[in-house]
Amino acid sequence: LGIDASDCVSFGDNPNDFSMLEWCGRSFAMSDGHPDGRKYAKGIAGPCEEDGVAIIIEQLLELPA
Repeated sequence: LGIDASDCVSFGDNPNDFSMLEWCGRSFAMSDGHPDGRKYAKGIAGPCEEDGVAIIIEQLLELPA
């Protein structure tokens, strides 16, 4: 696809997500996901039940371009 890792954001909670979390420039393991996800992600998102993904996306949208 020709997408640079620095242009990607990912969220993951299971072992099948680990390679994606490791590759993406901005990656977040879900706090209620598999504990090993934290080894691969660059940040931690709150739990799914508390809208962890939405909160991070809102924060990212506030960043300067």
